[in-house]
Amino acid sequence: METMIQTQVAVNGATFSLAPGEDVGALKRRIVDAVHADGAFVEFAVAGSRQISVLFTARTQAVFLVETVALDPWEGTDDTSPFGGSFDFL
Repeated sequence: METMIQTQVAVNGATFSLAPGEDVGALKRRIVDAVHADGAFVEFAVAGSRQISVLFTARTQAVFLVETVALDPWEGTDDTSPFGGSFDFL
């Protein structure tokens, strides 16, 4: 079974799965810099090819969760096999 590292960040209770390749250490540094600057927006990529921008201040809570998860062999493919194949309803 193949595995991958999945990182989630919860910002004031809203949880986001970071995109693969997102540099967690760099993101943490940008958050700390934003807090030291009395607040600033920090952008990062989340799963699903989306970008998010969060205003971090001294009152913003950020919690990181890093876990090893099983790699979904069908992710990123157009293969319909896991769903029983193609259907023609006409």
